[in-house]
Amino acid sequence: MDSQYNVSQSSKAVINFALLAFWIAVPLTTYMLSVTIYALLTGQAILNRAVIALIVSTYGLFASITLPLQIVNQYNRIRVAKEGLYVEVYAFRYIWKFIRWNEILELRLLPRPDRWGKPQWLVRVKNLTYWHRWISWHYQCGSDPGIVINSDLMNGDKLLKIIDEKLKKKILKETK
Repeated sequence: MDSQYNVSQSSKAVINFALLAFWIAVPLTTYMLSVTIYALLTGQAILNRAVIALIVSTYGLFASITLPLQIVNQYNRIRVAKEGLYVEVYAFRYIWKFIRWNEILELRLLPRPDRWGKPQWLVRVKNLTYWHRWISWHYQCGSDPGIVINSDLMNGDKLLKIIDEKLKKKILKETK
């Protein structure tokens, strides 16, 4: 049953661009935040302008971390094993996170098509990363983490069938 589902070449370009934006924006916004804090602490700034700069730079740091990593984590490589799914996630480096079959909550068709105009699905799970929670929230599917399966995942339709079968078995066990 072990099989791996990789992302397409075009999605790798999106991932690399998002990572580039992340690694450029984070140091710049961190520097902007530290300069603002320094100016506030040393009294070198007008208070109301410095507070506005502090708010803007804090939001900028939040956005420079969250947005690119949310994009990167929408394109996951997935391995299917007998016990569950291994999902490759980016949390400042690539790591494989394991999800047991019983930790999958639901498989939901998303109302918006993917970037190619094809249907995309969200697999809601009990636990994954902060950015997967944002992905789920972005697609209005609640606060549980979600794994996006779309046409950028090669042979994603086979993976959807496997997950759907496992969910049906889980539902049958719960009803007995």
